[in-house]
Amino acid sequence: MADTMEQTKQTTDVVVYTNGSSLPSDKEIMDSMLQMRFQHAKKQDRDYSHLFRKKSRLELIRLSMAIVGIEFLYAAETAFVTPILLGIGLSHTFMTMVWAFSPVLGFFFAPMIASFSDTIRVQWGRRRPVLLALGLAMMTGMWILPHGKTIGIFFGDPDVPVDQMEGFRWSIPVTIIGLVLTDFDAETSNGIARAYFMDMCAPDDQSRVLTTAMFIGGLGGTAGYVLGAIDWSQTNLDILGSNEATVFMFVFIVMGVGLLITLTSYREVPLPLMERDPLLRPINSNAFEAEKSRQLAVYSISKDVIPEPIKPDQDAAVGIGDDDDEKPLRLRDFVRNIVHMPKSLFILYSTQFFSQLGYLSYCLYFTDFVGSEVFGGDVAGAPGSPELALYEEGVRYGCWGMAVFAVCSASYSAVIERLVKRFSARPVYMAGLLLFSLGMLLMGLVKEKFMIFIACPTVGIMYATMYSLPYLLISQYHSKNSLIISLAIGSIIDAVETNVVVIFSASIFSLVAALIASQIVYMGL
Repeated sequence: MADTMEQTKQTTDVVVYTNGSSLPSDKEIMDSMLQMRFQHAKKQDRDYSHLFRKKSRLELIRLSMAIVGIEFLYAAETAFVTPILLGIGLSHTFMTMVWAFSPVLGFFFAPMIASFSDTIRVQWGRRRPVLLALGLAMMTGMWILPHGKTIGIFFGDPDVPVDQMEGFRWSIPVTIIGLVLTDFDAETSNGIARAYFMDMCAPDDQSRVLTTAMFIGGLGGTAGYVLGAIDWSQTNLDILGSNEATVFMFVFIVMGVGLLITLTSYREVPLPLMERDPLLRPINSNAFEAEKSRQLAVYSISKDVIPEPIKPDQDAAVGIGDDDDEKPLRLRDFVRNIVHMPKSLFILYSTQFFSQLGYLSYCLYFTDFVGSEVFGGDVAGAPGSPELALYEEGVRYGCWGMAVFAVCSASYSAVIERLVKRFSARPVYMAGLLLFSLGMLLMGLVKEKFMIFIACPTVGIMYATMYSLPYLLISQYHSKNSLIISLAIGSIIDAVETNVVVIFSASIFSLVAALIASQIVYMGL
C-alpha cells in the first residue's frame, strides 16, 4: 500500500524548486524521498527513522567501533603470530601454508556467509546476528592463539627449546585452530561490519562512515602496536606468562567492548518487515530513477509534453525487494560471477589483488624481518641467549614502526576524501601504491633502524588508500585475495635463506598494482 501511494501520488500543480526550474534536481528528489521515508519510519512500532537521516560524526564513530577491535587484533596478529608459529617449531614454508588456511576458507566461505546475512529473517536484523557469531568465534580464537604452546604441554608435549622440537606436537594443531578462528572471522567480520555501516547510513553518509571507520581503526591499530612494543615481562602486568598472551588479553577486552558498542548502536529493519514495506528499504538507483521518472512525468504533463521513459541503471546495485526470487549465493553462482566479471570490476579487483600481495608480504613478516635482518637475532635461539634476546628486541622495535604506520593510516584516511576532490581519484590511488613500493624498496636495500621509521609511513598511506577508495568506487565489500602470497613466499624465504625477499616482493607487487590502477574506471571521482 505504501509503495502504491508513493508511486501513484501525482499532481499537475507546477512547483518552482530551488534550482529555478519546475523540475527538481537530483538532490531535491533524493531529499524528498529521504524525508518521506524518515516520517514513515518514525511512525512504526519501532523507530527506524535513523536509517534516513544524516548522522553526526560521534554517531558514525559509535556505529563503527567494531573496526577498532578488528584493527587491534590485526596489530597483534601482525606483530606476534609469525614469532608464535616459528616459536612452536614451524619452518617458514609450513608457517606460510598455515597463514594460507584463512584466505582459502575466506575465498570459498566468506561470500556464502555474506549472502546468508542477506537472508536472515530474525527480529534482530540481518547483519548483527552474523557479527555477533563471528565476534564470539574470533574472541575464542584469540584466547587460544597465544596459549597454543601451553595447551600443547598440558596434552603431553615436551617443554623443550625450539631447536629440539621434533615429531607430532599438540601445540601445532591447537595454535593453527586459534589462528584460523581469529584471522578468518576477523576478515569476514570486517566485510559484514562494513555492510552494516552502509545499511544504517543514508547515501550522503556512506562515504563518511567508511572514512570514519578507517580513522578510528587506525587509532585502534596504533594502540595495538604500541602494546606490542612494550616489554611486559618488565612490568607487573605480565600476569599470563608472555608478551604475546598479555597483548592478546588486551585485544580480547577491546574487541568485546567495540563489538558491543556497534551491535547496540542502531536497530536494523527485520527482513520480513522490509519485504512488506518498501518505504523501509534503502534507496537504491532503481527506486531513485523510478521517482525521477515520475517527477519528469508530472513536469511533462504540466507542460503538455510526452516524456521519454527513463531506464534504470542496469549496473547499479539492486536492493532488498527488487527481486522477489532472490536466493542465497551458491558457490557455483559465485564462481560464475568471477568468470563473467565486467572489465571495470576485473581491473579494480586486480589492483586490489596485487595491493594485498604487497601489503601481506610486508605485514606477515615485518617484525620477523626486523628481528632477524635488522637486529641480527634468531627466533630459534636458546632461551636466555643473546640471539633470542636480540630477536625479541627487534620484534618490539618493529611494533613501534607499525604504530607509526597505523598513525599515518588514520591521519591519511582523514584527508583522503579532500585529496580526491582536489586531484581526482586516479592520481591519489596510484600515488599511494607507488609510495609504498618505493618505501619497501628502500627498506630492503638499507636494513637500518632509522629506515623503518621512513618506510612505515608509506605503508599507512597505502593501507588507507587500499581500504577506502575501492569502497567509494563500488560501495561493497571485496574479499582479501591473499592465497598466492601465503602459499609461495615461505618457500622462497627458505630457499634463499633470508626474509629480506618479502620486502622486495612487497615493493614489486605494489608497483604492479599502481600500474593496473591507472586503468581503473573511476566513475568521475
